[in-house]
Amino acid sequence: MARLSRLAVAAVAAVAALTLASCGSVSTLENILTASTEPNGPVPPASGKVYVFRGMGGRIMSWEMDRVADKLNKSGIAAETYNHVNWRGPADEAIARYKSELRKSPVVLVGHSAGGDASIRFAERLKEANVPVSLIVAFDPTRFGDDVPPNVDRFINIWSSTNFFGGGNVQPDIKFRGHYASLDLRNYWEVLHVNLVKVHGLQDKVIAKIVQLMTLPPQLEGATVPIRYAPPRGEAIELWDSGLPIRAEAGDTVRSIAQKYAVPAWAIAQINRVGTGATLQPGQRLVIPRHLDPLAPGVNPPVTSYVSR
Repeated sequence: MARLSRLAVAAVAAVAALTLASCGSVSTLENILTASTEPNGPVPPASGKVYVFRGMGGRIMSWEMDRVADKLNKSGIAAETYNHVNWRGPADEAIARYKSELRKSPVVLVGHSAGGDASIRFAERLKEANVPVSLIVAFDPTRFGDDVPPNVDRFINIWSSTNFFGGGNVQPDIKFRGHYASLDLRNYWEVLHVNLVKVHGLQDKVIAKIVQLMTLPPQLEGATVPIRYAPPRGEAIELWDSGLPIRAEAGDTVRSIAQKYAVPAWAIAQINRVGTGATLQPGQRLVIPRHLDPLAPGVNPPVTSYVSR
């Protein structure tokens, strides 16, 4: 009965989302997105594959996912798009490929709506086979998704808590030790469930992050803290990977820390629940949002930090 209820809600979501598809402008959001950063220096050939999942309604409701796959393929990254119900076959393909490789290559998953939920189920199937997932990017998954399993190195949730259709606040599993970031666009009323992926500036940031991962693997070692943030309207939007824990020193303020780490003061204040003008106590623990730095070209590290049990 629970499964039927979920399907009924998803069906209603698809019909209503089709009505809303033409509503709302995302121009305000596009205008404040910062430019995507492309990898610098020599770029080795990409390996691995990106599995892209549409939501309920397939191409009609999640046609932008096909655009994502197309952009990745044009960037030299192998990517293929699937409907959200068809995740098992691709998951088995990924397991077989990974098991057959001498030099392991990344598995990356991207999904919109129910496709975001499918990405997590895909990762859970890989966990059963002791296969890691390098990155999952979920665009406004539903509220019925599972937690992020511990074989995932990086998880980024781009969502809006005000969206009835979607609005999935996906949580990391209790055993998850990877990099986690939750970007809530609730301050942008014009960003709806069906047009969230249509924000091309944000879409390009995701693509740049995937291209970088596939060509210059990131440094995964070191302490990491999950972060959750909702950019104030009008502020530049960053797509961070996780949080870096630090300790304040004598004389530090939120603004001085923001300047030191080149991050906005509002983000430090919001993530740590302090005022932007707050004076910090020596030794006070803070979490700073950060991007994962790519390793130098020529370095050949493991593609994952996940250790199977």
